[in-house]
Amino acid sequence: MALDISIGFSQDEVPEKAAQIAALDAKKNLNSDGLNFAFVFSTVDYDPSVTLPVIYNTLQGMPILGCSTAGLVQSTSIKTSGIAILTVHSNDIQCGTGHIENINTFNPYQAGSMLANNCIEKYGRHGRAIFLFFIDGLLAGNQQFTKGIQDILGTVFPTVGIGSSDDFTYKDSFQIYQNRILRNSATGLILGGHLNVGIGNRHGWRPLGKPRIIDKVEGNIIKSISGYRASYLYEEYLGDEALDLQTSKGDKMSILYPLGIFVEGNKEYLLRNALSIGDDGSIVCQGDVPEKAEVHLMIGNKETCKHAAFEAAQEAKNNLLGKQPKAILVFISFARLKLFGRTAFQEIEEIKKVFAPDVPIFGMYSNGEICPFQSNERFKKALFQNCSIVVLAIS
Repeated sequence: MALDISIGFSQDEVPEKAAQIAALDAKKNLNSDGLNFAFVFSTVDYDPSVTLPVIYNTLQGMPILGCSTAGLVQSTSIKTSGIAILTVHSNDIQCGTGHIENINTFNPYQAGSMLANNCIEKYGRHGRAIFLFFIDGLLAGNQQFTKGIQDILGTVFPTVGIGSSDDFTYKDSFQIYQNRILRNSATGLILGGHLNVGIGNRHGWRPLGKPRIIDKVEGNIIKSISGYRASYLYEEYLGDEALDLQTSKGDKMSILYPLGIFVEGNKEYLLRNALSIGDDGSIVCQGDVPEKAEVHLMIGNKETCKHAAFEAAQEAKNNLLGKQPKAILVFISFARLKLFGRTAFQEIEEIKKVFAPDVPIFGMYSNGEICPFQSNERFKKALFQNCSIVVLAIS
């Protein structure tokens, strides 16, 4: 299969120039005929209202999807500032794109169904290989949004969703669709035809102590655990440090000690970041939590997370069934960027141990990841996760 990949990147101080440099580099290997589309990721210090028109015009109106990010993943480095563009050309694959705006005016399930139908309308009846979407990372109800997608598209092929992120201020993220800058929105892409996809994901956190039972939940708010106020789980292990979840120090606490939800039939715990603790001791999580599920406080470190990155890459490679990848897409929770800091590239080095050294790596840091979860099922359900790394190998 003829599949050409080209990547452009720039950190030029002039936004228009950075956009043009990245877009021109990303066009180098493209042919004039056949299917072309592009992923565009940008850190929020580059104003998209200035950069996106330049990118769109330079790429001559090809389908563009993307979002803002806390950091850019490349084959040789991690960058926390810049614009990165990946373009794809092939005569042998098909794609259908779509978007939905003002998601919070719909129920999440309905919004997901609408996005899927929007993409199908432009895709047609071709065989499908993967559905990839970018969504506002601050929106609630991402699991129901994903269920709406899969009830339309089915589960016989993978669905992967990525939450847009910013510079950890939790207010400036955006999504990109064609020449438009969106917020409170989602964009999607169906890919099919002669395309092989291998996906792997892990997180690397391990459970502490005995399991507890979530007694009462309201959406993403845990009210009580094993007969106690929910916050007692943190207080029991961390003592006075648990109060940090009610202060600006809470980000680090949530990253180091997320909650792990046991899901029947799955090989890993489903992670939920604790965003805050309410005055009544309730825990506000990033993502819905199932009632009556077992829950642990979880702990992770750089070594366990590096091993998880290697395992995710190995799983993606195995799922290609011997095919050689043309590109590796990597989507990493921005919680891991906080954890690793200046040593963040160590995770990419683990991925590079698995694949040939000349395979390009391209990706971003996300606020929430939706991916087929580790389970014993033949067709894996896509679940919303925190703190994970997703490796997507394409050939």
